[in-house]
Amino acid sequence: MRYVSCRDDQGSVAEESACFHLPKPSATEMCTVTPCGQWKALEWSSCSVTCGQGKATRQVICINYSDQLVDRSECDPDDLPATEQDCSMSPCHSNSHDYGRAIHPFLYPDHRLKLHPGGSPNRNRAHVPGGNQWRIGPWGACSSTCAGGFQRRVVVCQDENGYTANNCDEKSKPMEQRSCESGPCPQWAYGNWGECTKPCGAGTRTRLVVCQRPNGERFTDLSCEILDKPPDREQCNVQDCPRDAAWSAGPWSSCSVSCGRGQKHRSVYCLSKEGRHVEEDYCKHLAKPNMQKKCRGGRCPKWKAGDWGQCSASCGRGVQRRAVQCHSGTPKAAEEAECDPASRPSSQRDCHLPECPTHHWAAGEWQACMKTCGEASRYRKVVCVDENKQLQNSGYCDASKRPPEIESCGLPPCEYIWITGEWSECSVTCGKGYRQRLVSCSEIYTGKDHYEYGYQNTVNCPGTQPPNIQPCYLGECPVSASWRVSNWGSCSVTCGIGVMHRSVQCLTNDDQVSSLCPADLKPEERRTCHNVHDCELPRSCKDLKNLKGATEDGEYFLQVKGKTLKVYCSGMHTDSPKEYVTLVNGDAENFSEVYGYRLHNPTECPYNGSRREDCQCRKDYTAAGFSTFSKVRLDLNTMQIITTDLQFARTHDGRPVPYATAGDCYSAAKCPQWCCQLLPHHPHAPLLIFTATRWDRHSLHFGAGKMLTK
Repeated sequence: MRYVSCRDDQGSVAEESACFHLPKPSATEMCTVTPCGQWKALEWSSCSVTCGQGKATRQVICINYSDQLVDRSECDPDDLPATEQDCSMSPCHSNSHDYGRAIHPFLYPDHRLKLHPGGSPNRNRAHVPGGNQWRIGPWGACSSTCAGGFQRRVVVCQDENGYTANNCDEKSKPMEQRSCESGPCPQWAYGNWGECTKPCGAGTRTRLVVCQRPNGERFTDLSCEILDKPPDREQCNVQDCPRDAAWSAGPWSSCSVSCGRGQKHRSVYCLSKEGRHVEEDYCKHLAKPNMQKKCRGGRCPKWKAGDWGQCSASCGRGVQRRAVQCHSGTPKAAEEAECDPASRPSSQRDCHLPECPTHHWAAGEWQACMKTCGEASRYRKVVCVDENKQLQNSGYCDASKRPPEIESCGLPPCEYIWITGEWSECSVTCGKGYRQRLVSCSEIYTGKDHYEYGYQNTVNCPGTQPPNIQPCYLGECPVSASWRVSNWGSCSVTCGIGVMHRSVQCLTNDDQVSSLCPADLKPEERRTCHNVHDCELPRSCKDLKNLKGATEDGEYFLQVKGKTLKVYCSGMHTDSPKEYVTLVNGDAENFSEVYGYRLHNPTECPYNGSRREDCQCRKDYTAAGFSTFSKVRLDLNTMQIITTDLQFARTHDGRPVPYATAGDCYSAAKCPQWCCQLLPHHPHAPLLIFTATRWDRHSLHFGAGKMLTK
């Protein structure tokens, strides 16, 4: 990430609108770093013994985030999972026992839970009468999600029948608790400070602060100690800006190379306001212009290789060739001597195909034809075999010698007949209509007991196709008529008074012109229309000055986006007047504020969201301020409020705050936050609406709203 800002000729930060005509450089880009490895544990092996106490092992490998195996040095040795663990099998004696009886009803209410014997049963029996021995349960979950923790298991003493006993050997009792490792806890990590927004006069610089583990895994801020979070912004270059000297740069030199990438140079001087050369210390508070920059002197000639051709042999060893030429990057061809001969790509290489064994095609018997007449085909199986008649891949046989797998049956032509269905009902209930039926051309197959029909192309049937549509008449329909109108047309004028027209006809129910409609109910065919806009209204304050000769600042009517809008024109005595919208309630209810108090504990809300200065907080936020607005500047091209224009704003406390901007008191909790600001509404003006804006907790500001027209 990097800081991108709009700068003026002196290197100071300017409004972004001043740079709208230039492409904005990217503030972020992808970066490639060495893959950080992480341990991956494979499945546990089976126990090393078939009875008694043994060991189980597993392999632990180091992989990157793409699950690819990397060197073990890429992984943190402190996070290495265990590679072996104890395991217990059934006791080593001839009698088998059921260990599924109740052993600990408090920890294991399911009496069918099976435990494994711990230690050597023979050794236990040698010291404890009756064959009592220790039984163990599975390990529980780790007590911690990061850093060190522990896990427990149940260890009980049972007799040879699986019932609880009290006289097992305490010296051989397996451990009931062990340590476990769940990886390191996330910590705060931060990058380098970015560029200062101002070379002098108190600027700001920022840096990235994230909560993550040593392997780069990201977490939310609440996963780290929030009170220990390093600051992500601070003031810089707080010294005052002297105004008696400035940097002056000379012309750039020519590129240092004729092709490829080189550099240009120029001289940079510190000049006084009288134009004299002075010591550079007088300009050190200003950002010094670059004395050199990268340049490109055209493309250098380089080798260009074509695609590899086919292998010269169809099997065994052969040769592949390709064209290699020296190109200069221009239509003009380059000599081979202009390219580096040491880097010339190879134009020939060996190719190795499978050996050339003796293979041939084998064809099976033709299958029976599926039809008895007309066009049909029959099939057979063709395979590639070796000298031992074993089936092989078809690539080993010569494709040009492959026998055909399909051929025509050569059957006699078929007979065809027209088939017609039943007529449908008439399409109308009165008057003239039509009815239809299904007509198809079918092929006749000769059979012993019956005929079977199938649909075919109509050109195969003899004679003329029978009709599939027939007219029908069910008597005259009763006549009825009504007035029918079209939509109103557009107004005959774009401003002033004009006329709109529409079509009015008397039509019957079958859309025929009639005279049966009552004349007193006929709708009107024309009406007047008028456009409330003055046809001569200017479209901007600059047009108002040039066309009307107005020179006084004040409220004027302008034609904006086809609407008449009341706009306050400011700077009418200049060449570039500006447009403003007067707010209905003035600066009494239209304000922007960045609250200056900051909570000592940022994870709570100040008195359930209410703004009180007697809460546990401190007033030290340098960007805080309170500004009120009586007018806001309007961009007539985009219909957006220019929030950074403060000509008709008053700052009552702290720094000036742009319009439609707000900031809270650093609370990380989900506290209630809302504000609203009203804009004027004229009877003939567009309706101005602010859309909802997104809250940015890093910059502590709302994004600027956009005005919509209706």
